[in-house]
This record gives sequence, structure tokens and C-alpha cells, in this order.
Amino acid sequence: MKIGEVAKMSGVSTRTIDYYTVSGLLHSERSEANYRLYPASTLQTIERIQLLKKQRLSILEIKEILNAPEMSETNELVDEVTEEFEYLQQKITRLEEQLKDAPSSVKLHISKALEHQVAAIAALIALL
Repeated sequence: MKIGEVAKMSGVSTRTIDYYTVSGLLHSERSEANYRLYPASTLQTIERIQLLKKQRLSILEIKEILNAPEMSETNELVDEVTEEFEYLQQKITRLEEQLKDAPSSVKLHISKALEHQVAAIAALIALL
């Protein structure tokens, strides 16, 4: 696919696709007419990049994740993710205690504020 097609299908600007390509997150080949051609898997990669960016990872961290060898580094990543989930679970428990006595209006406001983040997390988990 040409860059314009990728942009249209992914909802990401051509400028962003250029940046991802220069940064090594996306790979393209040149056609005989010197157009950059991207494989169909680029759309999935862009979606994954967007989800990782929502998790506040840097471009370098995203590049490492996208280019990580399968087993040895994957085990390290699994350990890091597990550790982070355990930390977040402890934090959730503390916040539940704090919210127990909060007024309903505060609880509703917090619930609405978190809806978008929960959807982003679910989408990230779906990619796994």
C-alpha cells in the first residue's frame, strides 16, 4: 500500500507515518516509481503503536517492543508487566478504601473519567 492508503485506512496522518518510518517503527520498500510501499501488516502495527503510546511509552520503548526477540526478552517483559500489575492492584485496593466513604457524585465523576482508559487497556490486552 502507498502511504496515502495507509493513512486513510489507519486514520493516522502521512506525516505521522513518515515519522514512524524514520524512527524505525514501520518498514517500507520502494517501488520502481520510487513510491514507498507498506505491507498490509502495517495497519496492525500502527494500531499497536497507538495503543502503546496511550500507555505513555516513548518511541524508543515502542521500537524495542516491536523489535523484541521472542523468548528471552519476552520473559523479562512478562516479569515487568506482572510486577506492574501487582503494583496497580495494590494501588487499586488503597483507592477503593479511600472511595468507600466518598459521595456518590464524586464516584460518578471518577467513573466517567476512567471509562476511556479502561477501553484503551482492554484494547491493549486484546492485542496480546
